[in-house]
Amino acid sequence: MPAGDFVLEISGGPGGRYAVTVSSPAGEGTASVALEPGAVGARLAELQRAVLASSVTPRAAALGLERPVRDVGEQLFRTVFDARLRALYLASRQRAAERDQALRVVLRIRAPELAALPWELLHDEELGGYLCLHQPLVRYVDLPEPLAPLRSGPPLKILGMTSLPRSRAPLDAESERAALAVALRPLTERGLVDLDWVAGQTADDLSRRLLRGCHVLHFIGHGAYDAERREGMLTLAGADGREHHLHASALASLLSVARPKPQLVVLNSCQSGMGNSEDLFSSTAAVLVRTVPAIVAMQFAVTDKAATRFAASFYQALAGGRSVDEAVRVGRIALVVDKDDSLEWATPVLYLRGGDARLFDMPEPADDRGTAAEREPAGGAAPGPGGVPPRPWWPPEGAGPADGPPPGPSSGPPPGPRITPRVLNARQWVHALAFHPDGRRLATGSRSRVRVWDALTGNRIWEQTAGGWLSSVFAAAFSPGGRRLVTGGADNTVRIWAASDGEELLRLRHDHMVFGVAFSPDGFRVASASADRTVRLWDSTGGDPMLRITHDQVVTDVAFSPDGARLASACADRSVHVWSLGGDALLRLRHDHPVKAVGFSPDGGRLATAGDDGCVRLWDAGTGHQRLLVRHAAAVKDVAFSPDGRWLATASADRTAGLWSATDGARALRVQHNGPVLCVAFAPDGGYLASGSEDKTLKLTPVPPP
Repeated sequence: MPAGDFVLEISGGPGGRYAVTVSSPAGEGTASVALEPGAVGARLAELQRAVLASSVTPRAAALGLERPVRDVGEQLFRTVFDARLRALYLASRQRAAERDQALRVVLRIRAPELAALPWELLHDEELGGYLCLHQPLVRYVDLPEPLAPLRSGPPLKILGMTSLPRSRAPLDAESERAALAVALRPLTERGLVDLDWVAGQTADDLSRRLLRGCHVLHFIGHGAYDAERREGMLTLAGADGREHHLHASALASLLSVARPKPQLVVLNSCQSGMGNSEDLFSSTAAVLVRTVPAIVAMQFAVTDKAATRFAASFYQALAGGRSVDEAVRVGRIALVVDKDDSLEWATPVLYLRGGDARLFDMPEPADDRGTAAEREPAGGAAPGPGGVPPRPWWPPEGAGPADGPPPGPSSGPPPGPRITPRVLNARQWVHALAFHPDGRRLATGSRSRVRVWDALTGNRIWEQTAGGWLSSVFAAAFSPGGRRLVTGGADNTVRIWAASDGEELLRLRHDHMVFGVAFSPDGFRVASASADRTVRLWDSTGGDPMLRITHDQVVTDVAFSPDGARLASACADRSVHVWSLGGDALLRLRHDHPVKAVGFSPDGGRLATAGDDGCVRLWDAGTGHQRLLVRHAAAVKDVAFSPDGRWLATASADRTAGLWSATDGARALRVQHNGPVLCVAFAPDGGYLASGSEDKTLKLTPVPPP
């Protein structure tokens, strides 16, 4: 989960008690609680009546209707949040506010009888009332099967459907359709969003239209829970205009044939979030989340007015670049603003399959998009300066505008979190290191494992297997905006992962081991260096090969220049090459032994190289003139510049990591390990140096002030 998540996991325990585990920015905690889900469940009908009645009653009466809703919310909060967990929540919220970040409450409910309870009502008066009105609240669903990432160019395709059988109460569907059109008009007028509607109200009409695919499916109509089938369903119109029940499993099958498949389904229909107490996957929303990454549903009946207002505000937020979870909170607040004593804000429920809720990366409005060179053009735009094509506005899931270039040198690196000097036990050799741009997360590559750690706490955020038991991960790099992580390893593959939760997005193949990987500064390309004697460039959004450069021997490392116009490769033939992105040789530099690492300085004017001769050389990246030479007592495995270009870090088989002045070569720091040091990386603000070793540890060491 992302660092800004307050993760609340509840699972069944012995003796009718439940185990509560919290993972948060302020730390971790556990509790064992006694909760009677049957007693709360018995009040669901009363709660639904109160929520609906509050939308049409005068203020005084509506305030009285809130009493049972608040009682249930307070009961759930008091039961789950003991003093320790409540303090963790408060500290996490304060820490997020200090950093101007959003704290998200993530519910991982593993007990089926608890999944049916209205957790959106969590309430604590001293903490400001209902939690979901202050922070996004997500029901996170753990599923083993990965979902294929979405890859598409503009426009974003939103498909709406209204289905109103004659036998059911009429709905004001036209008002909701009009509200959607208004909310999305700024993007539809620019050709970035295509809002279309199913021509018909039957399942066959929906099936035919889904063959053409969509990115979002928005349903307006009736829903219900089928107690006999123990499954949620939508009520469509049959060919004769009468009711036709489409159960959630059948709808999921329909969605699976769409190309592209929806990334989000919005069910503006009653009880689409309602399930039973014996099956985690019984509600319509829970069934669909097996197929679709995010589902917005309604756990109670919902009025026409509330459904329309929620949808309009939700899509306005989504179109404005907000994540899906935050857009749901914006929709809730719109219902409060419209009638501040209404309780219908509690009706929407968000089910999320992955940790990252930013499913769609919308471009900024034209007036706020900077200079022409900085804008993100639509697909097919002409190459930018230096022959580098601009990245498309619609990257794969886990990519996006956040994957663009970081702030320029004039802005300086952002201040990072205060990391405590520490030693992390990785329990395996640490072959590769990469700091996330937020400065808090840290990726490592080891034997058959890719891991992402919380650098503040030392906790492991996620871990994924990459290759077989004996396959090592030799290289790792985050995309410029931190949405993706690329790795290379002994299984001959380059893999791109979602940085938030480790979902594998893309797998690319070499003919031999991959020793080096790098993202281009615009995030559009990935470069890889392999023992098959090639450097290859790939389209990071679709995996298409873009360039192949053949060397005489094993290629051990690769690096992009900061302007994205050049590529440097280190080779076992004792040389370093600098290439144009068209494959033209620009420069060749020599070592006395095989070269293992290469890196550009932040300004692109210098090139650092290191190898088996124990030497680290600093070169003029334009002329090839050697500026500096420093030595270790054994082979040097890795090299890295600090973000400000002042320091040079090295990893050596002499069991030390070194910190050197990039101006005169003076050593400023020696980090001692108990085995050969294989990799080094600076925190984005330059305040800390990470070093990984064969001693199975990862050390975080403060960098001395200049």
